[in-house]
Amino acid sequence: MKKTNGAGSAIANFFKRNATYIILALCIIAIGVSIALIMVGEKDSLSINSEPSEVQPADNFEEPKEQEPEETEPTISVISFCVPVESYSAIEEYSETLAYNPTLKRYSSHKAMDFYGEEGAKVFCAFDGVVKSVENSLRTGVTVTVDHGDGLITVYNSLLDAEDVWVGMQLKKGDVIGVMSTSNRQEYKDGAHLHFETYENGVSVNPEKYLSIDNK
Repeated sequence: MKKTNGAGSAIANFFKRNATYIILALCIIAIGVSIALIMVGEKDSLSINSEPSEVQPADNFEEPKEQEPEETEPTISVISFCVPVESYSAIEEYSETLAYNPTLKRYSSHKAMDFYGEEGAKVFCAFDGVVKSVENSLRTGVTVTVDHGDGLITVYNSLLDAEDVWVGMQLKKGDVIGVMSTSNRQEYKDGAHLHFETYENGVSVNPEKYLSIDNK
């Protein structure tokens, strides 16, 4: 009679009775291991892909240059007088040399331009400015002084009137400031005219500096 191993028989019987469960457990373990391996592989893949890649600049790429501000030249406003009378028949030029004055019967310089014409002819402001003074004297008659800024001043005398002009009034080039007459008693023998003076910083200058002969 053949002897059998009791322990071996018990183990064999156990596997026979639980073979289905053992196989199922092994399958579950195999699936778990597979899932774990897949997850580890995906993690490694994400780590590799997440590393920043160094971008190589193109061969023809140039860094943008800062644009330097363009230098702009200051705007220079040119002052040009209009003819300060409506019409004229003759002009006595500005002169610093002595000339005979028939009214005063003596020699004196004539630092102004005289525009001769008909009494009552309109007198215009030569350039934009502000009325500095309006005066009436026996010597020069009605006189209007206009300040154009930057030390430039024009003076209009031998006017008949300046009723519509007042101190502080803003004037534009060509605005009427009065009419021509013989009210300048220093020159009344010359007839009706406008005695027109120009000053720069208090110094008398020839009005032709701003009023060319071609414009007259």
